[in-house]
Amino acid sequence: MIEMNILPRKIDFVEVEKKWQNIWEEEGIYEYDWEEKDKKRYSIDTPPPYPSGDFHMGNVLNWTYFDIRARYKRMQGFNVHFPQGWDCHGLPTEVAVEKAYKIRRSDLPPDKFRALCEEWIEQYIGKMKEAIIRLGCSVDWSLEYRTMDPSYIRK
Repeated sequence: MIEMNILPRKIDFVEVEKKWQNIWEEEGIYEYDWEEKDKKRYSIDTPPPYPSGDFHMGNVLNWTYFDIRARYKRMQGFNVHFPQGWDCHGLPTEVAVEKAYKIRRSDLPPDKFRALCEEWIEQYIGKMKEAIIRLGCSVDWSLEYRTMDPSYIRK
């Protein structure tokens, strides 16, 4: 006789999702190996999104394409370089901050306006990163960068 209690009656998909995301991160399965000499290298240079708003369906579509390519190349045996960056410079962030705070850039001293923009950027990087992780994208988070970081600017 077949036992019918093999699977639980109710599956907590959020719990299962988090379990696998933790395993992927702990085991570093998506990390680029800088020392690897035997595998061909493949780099995915995505245009980093502006962290000026929520991760939307257009972003989802693009990151799905990038992720499919990264996984395909890994299956072919490539050492895949797939960093995630954030374009922290530019008008989209300034416009979002002006709209959210109902101000104009010229209403504040430059350092105060810049501080508001940086706070905004950090908030939306957190939200967008969470969305990319929830999608299960095979990004190497150890290579994450922000275009506003001095270390990035020097490169």
